[in-house]
Amino acid sequence: MRTKRVVLIDDHEVLRAGVRSFVTSFPGYEVVGEAADARAGLRMIEEARPDLALVDLDLPGMDGIVATREILLLSPRTRVVVLSAHDQIHEVLGAFDAGAIGYVLKADSPETLIEALERVSRGTPYVAPAIAGCVSALRNRRSVAGDVLSALSDRERQIFHLAAHGRTTVEIACDLGIEPKTVHAHLSRINRKLGLRDRLQLIRLAISMSAATGRN
Repeated sequence: MRTKRVVLIDDHEVLRAGVRSFVTSFPGYEVVGEAADARAGLRMIEEARPDLALVDLDLPGMDGIVATREILLLSPRTRVVVLSAHDQIHEVLGAFDAGAIGYVLKADSPETLIEALERVSRGTPYVAPAIAGCVSALRNRRSVAGDVLSALSDRERQIFHLAAHGRTTVEIACDLGIEPKTVHAHLSRINRKLGLRDRLQLIRLAISMSAATGRN
């Protein structure tokens, strides 16, 4: 069995020491580097190209979500597991949207961390048990919200979002460099495709979709 190489990126030295001690005590894992901030962690990732990166969300200079994106640009084969104190669903989904494949809470047991590393090493996403149900439900709502707009063309989606944010027909035309009558025609098609009567219903639909996806 090939040893899995791990880099730890967390600004809490005591936590890093505990994680390092536990992970290296488990057969098949080797911690090849540690960093207390994202910049140092990225340099280490670029040099070591580890199999796994354990990344905190609260990092000096660059948050863990941005760092996750940067890690995957530098080393696409590295699988990122977020190890965080945050259990807010928008933080979890933000991490997965950035490319993380696992999310473990710092309150979880060491055994949970190893289970996450084992699954992620096999390419299977992992979410901390305490928040897995909420994440799954919100992902389902996201999918439904995305399906609502699937009937629209790319241009119609643009106009939908601009209209939903209160832009007038003339303002949308200026934003997109098209004629107001073209915007009006697009809005008519959008309303027909989505079964809407007017701009107010469009805005209400956008608000309900925003609530479903957890985005403002």
